[in-house]
Amino acid sequence: VLDKTGMKGTGRWTVQEAAEQSVAAPTITASLDSRYISGRKDERIAASKILNAPTGGPNISKPQIIADLGAALYCAKICSYAQGLGIIKAASDANNWDVDLSQCAKMWKG
Repeated sequence: VLDKTGMKGTGRWTVQEAAEQSVAAPTITASLDSRYISGRKDERIAASKILNAPTGGPNISKPQIIADLGAALYCAKICSYAQGLGIIKAASDANNWDVDLSQCAKMWKG
């Protein structure tokens, strides 16, 4: 994992628009926060010299961990889509745009 992020601003704009529309977008916000944290390598290095990591790992098989991470990623993807559609719907309603959310979903699916 590289210690740098490509910040184009779209995540920040999305979170700002969610706030403007009074729409909760916790998964999108958490992903933006993670990007900010990943860019603070010097602070993480300093913290690693003070804080001790837990000893030993979980008593779970590697295939189980991989399966659980895959399920968590899929859940986060669904939450992100739902939150994004919620932001679009709120803006559409506020501005009388009549956005077809099913078309948005089709475009995102690719």
